[in-house]
Amino acid sequence: MIMENSKTFTYRDSKNVEHTVSFQQGDFSLSQVNADIHDSKMKSKPTTFFKDALHRFVKNKSSVAGGVILGAILLLTIFVPIFDQNSLDTTNAYLSYQTKLAPRLFSAGSGFWDGTTQFKNIAIDFDWDAYEKDGTYSGGPVTGKNANFDESAIVGSISYSKVGENKLDDSAVSYARGGYVRLSATEGTTSTVNLESSEGTIYLGYYDYSLDIVTADIPGEFAYGEQGQYSINLLYKGLSSEGDYSVLPLAENLSDGQTLHFDLSTNETLLSAADKGNSAIKAALQIVLNPLEGKESSLLLKSAVFSAAEGSMKPSDAEKEKLAGMSCSDAAQKMYESVQSTATRFTSTGEMKIYHADFVTGEFRYDTYQAAFGDQKSDSITEANLRTYEKNGWITMKYPLNDFVNDNPRSEENQKRFLAGIALTDEGKVNCPLRLDEEHPMSVKVVRGSGITTVTFSGTISRYRLYGYSSMPRFIFGTDDQGRDMFKLVFQGLRYSVVLGVVTTVVNLAIGLVWGAISGYFGGWVDLAMERFTDILGGIPWVVVMTLILINKPDNMSTILMLGIALCTTGWLGTSSLTRTQFYRYKDREYILAARTLGASDGRLIFRHILPNAIGTLITSSVLMIPSVIFSEASLTYLGLIRGMDGFGATLTSNQKYMTTYPYLIIFPSVVMALVMISFNLFGNGLRDAFNPSLKGGE
Repeated sequence: MIMENSKTFTYRDSKNVEHTVSFQQGDFSLSQVNADIHDSKMKSKPTTFFKDALHRFVKNKSSVAGGVILGAILLLTIFVPIFDQNSLDTTNAYLSYQTKLAPRLFSAGSGFWDGTTQFKNIAIDFDWDAYEKDGTYSGGPVTGKNANFDESAIVGSISYSKVGENKLDDSAVSYARGGYVRLSATEGTTSTVNLESSEGTIYLGYYDYSLDIVTADIPGEFAYGEQGQYSINLLYKGLSSEGDYSVLPLAENLSDGQTLHFDLSTNETLLSAADKGNSAIKAALQIVLNPLEGKESSLLLKSAVFSAAEGSMKPSDAEKEKLAGMSCSDAAQKMYESVQSTATRFTSTGEMKIYHADFVTGEFRYDTYQAAFGDQKSDSITEANLRTYEKNGWITMKYPLNDFVNDNPRSEENQKRFLAGIALTDEGKVNCPLRLDEEHPMSVKVVRGSGITTVTFSGTISRYRLYGYSSMPRFIFGTDDQGRDMFKLVFQGLRYSVVLGVVTTVVNLAIGLVWGAISGYFGGWVDLAMERFTDILGGIPWVVVMTLILINKPDNMSTILMLGIALCTTGWLGTSSLTRTQFYRYKDREYILAARTLGASDGRLIFRHILPNAIGTLITSSVLMIPSVIFSEASLTYLGLIRGMDGFGATLTSNQKYMTTYPYLIIFPSVVMALVMISFNLFGNGLRDAFNPSLKGGE
């Protein structure tokens, strides 16, 4: 019990024991007797709406990750086009012969992102004697060849397979053996198909000439079928004769597996046409196919061999070359090569293919960088080249070049002295194309003619130094079919798309915000009229609006500007609708009524009281509008609806034809696009949840 006006009081505890407590007057004092409590500062730091939103955003790990990825991509779009010195305006001359370099981030041989490409089913030429008659291979390792590949760039070994195909394309023909030729046509505007050999000379009086023709005997799918009307002729005229050839019919409509032999040296028609004295004529082999009406007709030849028997007077090498120039080989693919490279003519309805030939394919991994930038033997290093290297400070010459050329460059002693005195400087070891060491020696070639002595040198050239690189280059995303750096191409194209997206979004935000604010704030007939206008405008397909704008685009106006105008024509409608909704939500709140009662103007109510409360939602929608614009541009460009723009979609469009052969040309741009879309959406969703926690997890 407390005793009033007393310095003591008593109380009982839980055990009913009584206690007495004494106090002195000074033990107590009044707090804040003279203080204005409502004006005092709070000990905790105040926060703002945006700081609070930032705090919530940071807690969302996925949104933070999306923001980091998005920031990294945007930085790449800014700095890659600036610092990457590879030009995108023209085809790189040094890559004109070796384009589509594989992506390289790691060293060759690592097996992943190493600049190598796996090639399969590549026709290979090598020693056919390694194969037995039964088609089995019994020899040791063999080195394959293909004119389109640099063997030094093949990583590891080549795996070989012997193949027999029904039809060969041109790339495999030169490496094939056996088979037969199928000449086919369907009656059309031109009903006759001509196949002619090149012209040759026949000396009837000196050698025995013959022509042997063998038709193929292939049952089943590739049998004759509708044979058509055809003939085999010899075109001939005297060496001194002018005008057209005369025609000597040799055979018509041969049957399957038939062999015909023609002795040309005893043919009276040819002997009468030959020039007197040397008994020589000009001749060419002609095959004419007349297809049946409305049907595909064909002629199958296994061989057509034109030969000269070697007698007491053998033909010279020159005459053999002439003879070979007009003859068809006994191998079908040789016949194909001969007629393809000389005077063969086909109409648009004719086709010539090789069937049932044997050839060997190789499978190997190919270092495209070694093929494009590796060392190369060169026989054309000139005096001018050496003078340039010396002027640049890349090489030193103890024996001056002028002295060497003017003295006696044909002297082996002078050549040795001159070559021994050439050395690379420290700068030259980095920049000079020449390789000068024991493994890469130089040699001299001296040609003297017409009083002029020409001195050239042979040696090893580093091609990457020749093209201005100090080391073997790396293209992270590879190169396209024009030799352009895909890494720079992707991010430069993305820069155009991002700029278009940001500018379009800002314009749409400004228009939509003003329109929606006016409509939502005033309401009534103002809202009704404005909403009907947006309904009409929104009912017009955006693609139609864009097409009309682009069709009527002035010639002096850029495509990207007109696309931006098209995107802004109806793009603000969504922002307008969202802003209108937010204004209807906040305009009747108590603080708005209080401000209006105190005399606040409409502009102050809109921009100082309502809009700040709705800004979070508007920012979120704006951020999500940017990837929508980027995706729209990429899609329309990819589909070919927009041309003449260097945006992201143009990169995908130009490379889509290589989707199966060079998939990285599509994969890397697609991955970057996917990352842009995902990061923008993660970032935008994080902003939504931060500005309006009540919407967390919602759509």
